Amino acid sequence: MGIEVDKDCSCWPITAPITDSEPYGSFSSWHLTRDVLRTTMYAGLYDRSEVMRRDGERRAAGLEIDPSWSVLDIGSGPGTLALPLSRRARQVTAVEPSLAMVKRLERHIAEEGISNIRILPKRWEDLSDEEVGEHDLIIASYSLSFLDMREALLKMDRLAKRQVILYWFAGVPSWERIRVDLYPRIFGREHICHPMSDVLYNLLYSLGIYADVQVLQGTAFPRIYESMDEGISELRRALGLNTQEHDDTIGYYLERRRRREGERVILEDDTVYVKISWRANEKSKNCLGELSERPAIDEYAGVNII
Repeated sequence: MGIEVDKDCSCWPITAPITDSEPYGSFSSWHLTRDVLRTTMYAGLYDRSEVMRRDGERRAAGLEIDPSWSVLDIGSGPGTLALPLSRRARQVTAVEPSLAMVKRLERHIAEEGISNIRILPKRWEDLSDEEVGEHDLIIASYSLSFLDMREALLKMDRLAKRQVILYWFAGVPSWERIRVDLYPRIFGREHICHPMSDVLYNLLYSLGIYADVQVLQGTAFPRIYESMDEGISELRRALGLNTQEHDDTIGYYLERRRRREGERVILEDDTVYVKISWRANEKSKNCLGELSERPAIDEYAGVNII
């Protein structure tokens, strides 16, 4: 049985939650509708976030990379990891299907005079092995929203010459906590959380991939609102509400959880962020003969994480 996933929630940890029907780093093609404006606004907010930029630089600096390596960044966004990695690796390939994100990445490349970043403006699932090519290191940073997670992971392992690194979440992330708390009061039903690192690890284990898991220290993306009214408005939008009917409930919730700095309202981020990594092509021999026949794990079937 597959997991029921709400399609109106945002899980891109930026200072103000933006609601989109696609996961960060894995946007579909957009038409000239309201969604285009929302995606452009989302990409702009994310790109301007100093917190996100510093976090990307810190994580990139902590990776052991040889200058001769090629790196693949799946769901690169505006270059959070791709840009700092381009200064340390021979070649970086950025997979990013969002046009809004690609435009920002292209602008950064031009402004910084970078010549070793190649952009593949497609979804990971839609790229052939030949289009991608092999890379020494493959990274998927908070961009694991694939309908066929099993095949997506096998493809990473297949095209990585040395290592695969995934960044994901454990426990109940802060944006899920908001929905867990407010869904029963507003919608009269429970919010079902997305699959987290435990499910991901078990899927890798079933594929014969025994990964290392590291809890990241110092990673946090608090939501910062300039006023209580702005906080209520943003949570209303994040919850997919079109009226102000539940503003009192949202306001009371913010009052209980918020921290104030003057007029600013701050929701702290207590999310546990994790790094999952393994050496490529080192599957357990016991599983090698079974991989082509093993069905996809149900917990990820049909999941669209946003």
